[in-house]
Amino acid sequence: MPCKLEDILGKIFDPYFTTKGKTREKGLGLYTAKLLIEKSMKGTITVRNIDGWCEFRIEL
Repeated sequence: MPCKLEDILGKIFDPYFTTKGKTREKGLGLYTAKLLIEKSMKGTITVRNIDGWCEFRIEL
């Protein structure tokens, strides 16, 4: 059963979080992006749901 975006928004940047199952991806991509943007670049990354689509915003 597919995940609803509203159900995962609070966890989307957590390490090892994935919606693809345990045998596939490791779930580190968005976590790593958040670390790089916030710690190395002193910026922010956020996500929100707009009409069923996922919008990521990166501010540096």
